[in-house]
Amino acid sequence: MTTVARKAGAPFPGAPVRVEQQRLVAGTLAVALLIAGTRWGSYTGASGLYLTDMLLAAGITHHLLWVSGRSQPSLTGYTRRASPGIAFWALATYVVARITASIFAFDAEWVRDAVPFLYALVGLIAASSIARSTEFSRERTMRVLWFALLFHLVWTTIVIRFQINPAGLPSFPGAPISIGQVRPDIDCAILGVTAALFVRNIFLKRTPWWSLVALVITSQTIAGMSTRGGYLAIAIAVLLGMALTYFALRDRISLGRPAIALVLVSIAIAAYFVLPSTVIGKRFIATFDSSQASTSEAQNAVGTARARDMAWEMVIDWTGETRGRQVFGAGPGPNFIVEAGASAVLQGTEYRNVRSPHNFFIGLYARFGAVGLTLVSVVMLLTAWRIWENRVRIGKDELLFTCALLAAAIVPVAAVGVVLESPFGAIPFWWAVGILLTLGGVKAVRW
Repeated sequence: MTTVARKAGAPFPGAPVRVEQQRLVAGTLAVALLIAGTRWGSYTGASGLYLTDMLLAAGITHHLLWVSGRSQPSLTGYTRRASPGIAFWALATYVVARITASIFAFDAEWVRDAVPFLYALVGLIAASSIARSTEFSRERTMRVLWFALLFHLVWTTIVIRFQINPAGLPSFPGAPISIGQVRPDIDCAILGVTAALFVRNIFLKRTPWWSLVALVITSQTIAGMSTRGGYLAIAIAVLLGMALTYFALRDRISLGRPAIALVLVSIAIAAYFVLPSTVIGKRFIATFDSSQASTSEAQNAVGTARARDMAWEMVIDWTGETRGRQVFGAGPGPNFIVEAGASAVLQGTEYRNVRSPHNFFIGLYARFGAVGLTLVSVVMLLTAWRIWENRVRIGKDELLFTCALLAAAIVPVAAVGVVLESPFGAIPFWWAVGILLTLGGVKAVRW
């Protein structure tokens, strides 16, 4: 047992401070693996036996044994509570209940559909662990996350800048993709988080020159991609990061806050005048105004958007055909893409055996109905509120800052792709959300 000395002005005083030392926040290694390798990293291992699941199982098991042991660790007062709150518990309970109700359809496809939603339970473990964390364990956790982010930056930069064809690279046994294959949506989201952390370092004067060089490299790598959802994720991550950094500088007498305000205004002006002339800008504009599709890239964007809109409408109509599906969804197992007639629209040379409409919220509605969609929406809105409510503290705390960026950056790519239905998006997202939601509440509770 180790006695943890509380600093003056600790965030949430009043909880016991005697706690057994933990080295990392539970789930960190699994999250780091998926940040480092994103999609191809999720296939590390062999078919049916992936390193992600092993790390996650080990972390969860260790934490549950730790908190249920004879000498139970005390809360440290870092967060207000050891739970992500009633709304998250309601979501977790409903997900488990709805999946269990569909157990009669058990097969490989049932497992494939159910597991991504069960990853939401990671948020419960992350919340319990962060509430018992020490400064030592949080610093180590952040170091592991930094290593993952930098590893991700290095390999994406090499692949993009040197135009390496991953098809010639090896793959893990049973994996459908090669090691080092870029998936623009989630990789842009992670690069956006990395860029925002570099910006924070610059304004907080933490290795500013190295961070500036790294930011330039990150920007060049991002410029080599072309994805509307990914670029939107980058914009959200960077703008949110700058806003949180602005609030973190509230008590400092420096030019940091005016500089951030000036940069934000400059970005807005540049976006207005420069973005429409770029390829990605034309794709964005054409998505909302097809009459502006003057290039082949823009016309392709319009075609993609129309196909997805059509598929989404089919799935929504199919779900609403019966009262049971509308309220509780079809559950895991049924291939609602085929049953709704949307497979012909979504599948082609790039996508085969599609089981998601490339929109997490519509897929959630089809699988878990209006109840599931409402619960997830409430949890996401509460997460956004916790970020705003604790904006100064999050801006000053690197781990909370990273969690806020992960949660915010993954949502836009999940709205136009299969991201939260995959481990590389779901695990980091729910882990971050679980941690952020512990900042709410009025008192610390044991779990």
